[in-house]
Amino acid sequence: MPKKLLGFWTFILILLVPFFPASAGIPVALDGKLLSNSESMVIEGTAMVPIRPIMEELGYKLGANIQEGIVWGYKGQDSIQINLWQPNGNIELTAAPQLIAGKTYLSAQDIGKLLNLEVFQEPGLQLVSLFQVPEMTEEGVIGHLLAADRQMLRVEYFNNPDFLAEHYIAPSPNIDSYEDLRKHLMDYWDESFIENLWQAASRDGHYVGLFTEGSIPLLYNKELNVMDLSETGAKVRVLMPVWGEDEDGLTEFETFIYTLQKNKGNKLVIKNIEPLD
Repeated sequence: MPKKLLGFWTFILILLVPFFPASAGIPVALDGKLLSNSESMVIEGTAMVPIRPIMEELGYKLGANIQEGIVWGYKGQDSIQINLWQPNGNIELTAAPQLIAGKTYLSAQDIGKLLNLEVFQEPGLQLVSLFQVPEMTEEGVIGHLLAADRQMLRVEYFNNPDFLAEHYIAPSPNIDSYEDLRKHLMDYWDESFIENLWQAASRDGHYVGLFTEGSIPLLYNKELNVMDLSETGAKVRVLMPVWGEDEDGLTEFETFIYTLQKNKGNKLVIKNIEPLD
């Protein structure tokens, strides 16, 4: 059974109030989705994030033995163990784990190393932003496609932060130039989609976004099925409602084929979207 072990020399940290100067309330997003009950704390300049909401969003089941100082998580054949005060870990930590008010906190960098997540500081945002590295499995491809969808929504609804927050989508980063837009989308979307969006949503060389009102509901189900899968790409069949004036009477649906392919930078990007007749 694959197993990751994390430990650190420290004292027992069962704290109701941290001993370090701390500021709280910075939200955490995973793949562009705001996680509930996941606010991080900044302790001595380091962003510390609660592990439970992140690991549960990734499908892990968690348990703990507080007397032994052990927190563990299981997902299928994978096992992760965090030792809060023993020196037998094999991952070098950037900050000591914290147990605060019954919640286990790790630094954003350490949770990234433990769970193979990329950690980003997005321009203009007070946000801990984590992204999965996609695996070429059905689950990995679908998760990556949904992350790409959220990344696109964040820039399409550039002028509507309240609408994004209502639907648990991370806020829009600070985007002004084409290069800003490209950096935000380049790990998910082919350059052609980025160019088309820039043409539609920029004015006089500045990005302004597309939608100023929440006219398209985000709380809907897409039916996603991976049709073809290889080491370098995939095709996904996506069934979604046809949105009209009457949002409560959705009876028509349309089907699209999404083609994803690894680019020269080895990033899995959406290359094409075409309707299925």
